[in-house]
Amino acid sequence: MEIRIRKATVKELEVIQKLNLMLFEKEHKEYDSTLNLEWTFGNEGKKYFSGIIKKGFSAVAEVEGQVVGYIVGQKSKNYPYRTTTDIAELSNMLVMDKYRGHGIGRKLVEAFMAWCKEKGYKHIKVEASAQNLGAIDFYRKLGFKDYTLILEINPANKRV
Repeated sequence: MEIRIRKATVKELEVIQKLNLMLFEKEHKEYDSTLNLEWTFGNEGKKYFSGIIKKGFSAVAEVEGQVVGYIVGQKSKNYPYRTTTDIAELSNMLVMDKYRGHGIGRKLVEAFMAWCKEKGYKHIKVEASAQNLGAIDFYRKLGFKDYTLILEINPANKRV
C-alpha cells in the first residue's frame, strides 16, 4: 500500500470536514457526549478549518488517490504563566478505520512535527479524551509525555 502525505488545499475543505465529523461522531459515541455534532459543518467549523488550511498546518493522507486521513494543527494560545510562547497544538486528526495500523497516523504526526520544527515551535501539545486509551497510547509511542491533566465535574450530578 502506497501512502502519500501532502499539504491539504482549500478545495479539500469538505473532505476534511467529513473526516472531522467522523472523528466527532466516534468521540461523541464513545467518550464525550457533549460534542456538538453540528459544529463541523456549521459556520464556525467551516471558518475554523478554512483558517487552518490557509494559515496553520493541514495535511491529508492518500492511498490510491483516495483521502483516508487528515491532520490539522496551529500555534497554540499563549499562557501568560508559562515562560514559553512557542507552543503548537495538534488540533485533530483521523485515519479511517479501514486504514489504521499501516503507519498513516504516525506519518501524519511526523509531517506536523516537521512543520513545527520549521516554524520554530519548541513544544507540541495534543489533547485526547481520558478514556481513549488507544489514542493516548498512540501519542505516547510517538514521544508525547503526560503534561497536564484536566478534570471536570457536572455539579448537578455530583455525589458527596
